[in-house]
Amino acid sequence: MTEPTATTDPRWRRLPEERPRQILDAALRVFTEKGLEAAKLEEIATLAGVSKGTIYLYFHSKEDLFREVVRANVVPIVDEAERSVGSASAAVELERYLRTHWESIARDHSAGWMRLIVGELHRFPDLAEFYSREVISRSWNILSGIILRGIASGEFRAVDPAAAVSMVHAITIMHAIWVGPTSLHPHVRAKSRQQVIDEIIDFILHALRAAPSAAPAGAPPA
Repeated sequence: MTEPTATTDPRWRRLPEERPRQILDAALRVFTEKGLEAAKLEEIATLAGVSKGTIYLYFHSKEDLFREVVRANVVPIVDEAERSVGSASAAVELERYLRTHWESIARDHSAGWMRLIVGELHRFPDLAEFYSREVISRSWNILSGIILRGIASGEFRAVDPAAAVSMVHAITIMHAIWVGPTSLHPHVRAKSRQQVIDEIIDFILHALRAAPSAAPAGAPPA
């Protein structure tokens, strides 16, 4: 009588407490590559090394799985950004915010995630409302607060904070897509991601900085 053959695939030997994290990691990858509508639970299960039925032990639906992916991968970044504000000048905090934001959206898989959020999420009103509440509104409030403090301190010129936040996020999100592997802008993709965020920060800070006070009439140039 022969001994039963044990599987050598380490995915099938994971402890039960490891499975939710593995499912979330697989879901993030599939959502990013396929989009939310085209993503299949069967594909997520295969990638995670579990059965489709196992997913339902932890998550009620694909929509529930998306929410948990956001809570596990995006919300903690927003939490940290909220905790970090208020301890430095507005210019320093703006740069820190931009670098942290860039690090989270300019990863190899992030272009697909950005396309999902910008181009597809509106088809799922409940998920769009959830993402807006948990991520977008909070992120915009952080950045708006930094800009308002910069205006109050004289570091930044008087601008409409809502318009400034919109411009800043448009610049960073589009560049995150343009540095990705499917970019239609090879001149941007050819740059290092560090160079791109350095250029973005330089541009945004110069756009927001208050102009030097005008010298009195007849005063000699400095």
